[in-house]
Amino acid sequence: MSSQVEHEEQAQRNETFFQALDKTVSVNREWIVTAAFYVALHWVEAYFDNQYNFHPKSHDMRNTAVMRFLSIANEYSKLHRASREARYLMHRFTVKEVEDLINLSYEPVKNFVQNVLHPPPPSP
Repeated sequence: MSSQVEHEEQAQRNETFFQALDKTVSVNREWIVTAAFYVALHWVEAYFDNQYNFHPKSHDMRNTAVMRFLSIANEYSKLHRASREARYLMHRFTVKEVEDLINLSYEPVKNFVQNVLHPPPPSP
Protein backbone atom coordinates (compact mmCIF):
# COMPACT_ATOMS: atom_id res chain seq x y z
CA MET A 1 0.00 0.00 0.00
CA SER A 2 1.72 3.18 -1.18
CA SER A 3 1.40 6.54 0.49
CA GLN A 4 0.30 9.89 -0.86
CA VAL A 5 3.92 11.02 -1.09
CA GLU A 6 4.99 7.87 -2.94
CA HIS A 7 2.16 8.29 -5.44
CA GLU A 8 3.05 11.95 -5.98
CA GLU A 9 6.70 11.02 -6.57
CA GLN A 10 5.70 8.33 -9.06
CA ALA A 11 3.36 10.74 -10.82
CA GLN A 12 6.21 13.24 -11.18
CA ARG A 13 8.60 10.58 -12.55
CA ASN A 14 6.00 9.36 -15.06
CA GLU A 15 5.24 12.93 -16.12
CA THR A 16 8.93 13.63 -16.69
CA PHE A 17 8.97 10.59 -18.96
CA PHE A 18 5.98 11.55 -21.11
CA GLN A 19 6.95 15.22 -21.29
CA ALA A 20 10.34 14.15 -22.71
CA LEU A 21 8.72 12.30 -25.62
CA ASP A 22 8.35 14.12 -28.92
CA LYS A 23 4.64 14.02 -29.82
CA THR A 24 5.44 14.69 -33.48
CA VAL A 25 6.96 11.19 -33.66
CA SER A 26 4.10 8.77 -34.27
CA VAL A 27 5.46 5.87 -32.20
CA ASN A 28 5.74 8.11 -29.13
CA ARG A 29 2.12 9.20 -29.08
CA GLU A 30 0.61 6.00 -27.69
CA TRP A 31 3.26 6.05 -24.95
CA ILE A 32 2.46 9.67 -24.14
CA VAL A 33 -1.23 8.78 -23.82
CA THR A 34 -0.50 5.68 -21.74
CA ALA A 35 1.96 7.48 -19.45
CA ALA A 36 -0.43 10.44 -19.04
CA PHE A 37 -3.11 8.02 -17.83
CA TYR A 38 -0.73 6.43 -15.33
CA VAL A 39 0.34 9.85 -14.06
CA ALA A 40 -3.34 10.68 -13.54
CA LEU A 41 -3.83 7.32 -11.82
CA HIS A 42 -1.06 8.13 -9.33
CA TRP A 43 -2.51 11.60 -8.68
CA VAL A 44 -5.88 9.98 -7.99
CA GLU A 45 -4.26 7.38 -5.72
CA ALA A 46 -2.52 10.18 -3.79
CA TYR A 47 -5.88 11.95 -3.45
CA PHE A 48 -7.65 8.82 -2.17
CA ASP A 49 -4.88 8.15 0.34
CA ASN A 50 -4.99 11.73 1.61
CA GLN A 51 -8.75 12.16 1.75
CA TYR A 52 -10.04 8.68 2.63
CA ASN A 53 -7.05 6.44 3.44
CA PHE A 54 -8.48 4.37 0.56
CA HIS A 55 -6.27 2.16 -1.60
CA PRO A 56 -8.13 0.58 -4.53
CA LYS A 57 -6.94 -2.91 -5.41
CA SER A 58 -7.99 -2.80 -9.08
CA HIS A 59 -8.79 -0.46 -11.94
CA ASP A 60 -12.48 -1.35 -11.55
CA MET A 61 -12.48 -0.44 -7.86
CA ARG A 62 -10.63 2.82 -8.57
CA ASN A 63 -12.91 3.71 -11.50
CA THR A 64 -16.00 3.18 -9.34
CA ALA A 65 -14.57 5.42 -6.62
CA VAL A 66 -13.54 8.08 -9.16
CA MET A 67 -17.04 8.12 -10.64
CA ARG A 68 -18.60 8.38 -7.20
CA PHE A 69 -16.36 10.93 -5.50
CA LEU A 70 -14.50 13.08 -8.03
CA SER A 71 -15.68 15.98 -10.16
CA ILE A 72 -13.01 15.10 -12.74
CA ALA A 73 -14.43 11.61 -13.35
CA ASN A 74 -15.15 12.23 -17.05
CA GLU A 75 -11.62 13.49 -17.70
CA TYR A 76 -10.07 10.54 -15.84
CA SER A 77 -12.31 8.11 -17.74
CA LYS A 78 -11.26 9.61 -21.08
CA LEU A 79 -7.60 9.08 -20.20
CA HIS A 80 -8.27 5.51 -19.09
CA ARG A 81 -10.20 4.75 -22.26
CA ALA A 82 -7.50 6.34 -24.47
CA SER A 83 -4.72 4.38 -22.78
CA ARG A 84 -6.65 1.16 -23.35
CA GLU A 85 -7.16 2.10 -27.00
CA ALA A 86 -3.41 2.69 -27.33
CA ARG A 87 -2.44 -0.53 -25.58
CA TYR A 88 -5.06 -3.01 -26.79
CA LEU A 89 -6.67 -1.60 -29.91
CA MET A 90 -3.44 -0.17 -31.38
CA HIS A 91 -5.08 3.19 -31.96
CA ARG A 92 -2.65 5.60 -33.60
CA PHE A 93 -3.23 9.01 -32.08
CA THR A 94 -2.77 12.24 -33.99
CA VAL A 95 -0.80 15.12 -32.51
CA LYS A 96 -4.12 16.97 -32.03
CA GLU A 97 -5.69 14.02 -30.19
CA VAL A 98 -2.68 13.84 -27.85
CA GLU A 99 -2.73 17.59 -27.23
CA ASP A 100 -6.47 17.48 -26.50
CA LEU A 101 -6.09 14.55 -24.09
CA ILE A 102 -3.28 16.33 -22.25
CA ASN A 103 -4.99 19.74 -22.13
CA LEU A 104 -8.62 18.68 -21.65
CA SER A 105 -8.28 15.49 -19.61
CA TYR A 106 -4.85 15.07 -18.02
CA GLU A 107 -4.29 18.67 -16.86
CA PRO A 108 -7.73 18.96 -15.19
CA VAL A 109 -7.14 15.73 -13.23
CA LYS A 110 -3.67 16.81 -12.16
CA ASN A 111 -4.77 20.34 -11.26
CA PHE A 112 -7.80 19.14 -9.28
CA VAL A 113 -5.73 16.78 -7.16
CA GLN A 114 -2.86 19.21 -6.66
CA ASN A 115 -5.27 21.93 -5.55
CA VAL A 116 -6.74 19.58 -2.94
CA LEU A 117 -3.43 18.18 -1.72
CA HIS A 118 -1.47 21.43 -1.92
CA PRO A 119 -3.96 24.31 -1.92
CA PRO A 120 -2.64 27.72 -2.85
CA PRO A 121 -2.18 30.07 0.10
CA PRO A 122 -5.14 32.37 0.78
CA SER A 123 -5.00 35.80 -0.78
CA PRO A 124 -4.05 38.59 1.65
